[in-house]
Amino acid sequence: MIIYFDASALIKSLIEEPGSISINNFLLEISRHEGTVIFATSAVTKAEIMAALSAIRRGRHLTQKRFENAVADFKIRWNAFFIPEVTSYLIDKAGEIGLNHKIKGCDAFQLASALEVETDIFISTDNDLNVAALEHGLFVWNPMTEPIPKIKDISTRAGILKK
Repeated sequence: MIIYFDASALIKSLIEEPGSISINNFLLEISRHEGTVIFATSAVTKAEIMAALSAIRRGRHLTQKRFENAVADFKIRWNAFFIPEVTSYLIDKAGEIGLNHKIKGCDAFQLASALEVETDIFISTDNDLNVAALEHGLFVWNPMTEPIPKIKDISTRAGILKK
């Protein structure tokens, strides 16, 4: 099973903010899953997460210690992610997605990356990005607005789509 996190969802596993409880409960549920689980994200996620953590710190929503812990935690987690190679094909795909959907450039790159890895679930809190992902046939979960998906439902849907 391939689980794709965009930066808007992944940051919720690093700091406490709305949606964090749902993300962390989902990760706990996944840890109990007996099959192989691959976590994936885009190369651009690293820049997005680091910039977001810095902005949150500058806004004084994190103590310096919590900021440092979140950065260190992310650097460790980063190594566990499958990151699709940035190729001219992926860049072109992101460009086409950007042309055809109401999303930002980094979000177009996120969606192109998720499609490249053939993710079984796309996790994002960005509504415009989620609409685009749905239009591309992805199973989307927004932890801000939807209940935690059942692992069985993800696995079943993945099996149906990949046959």
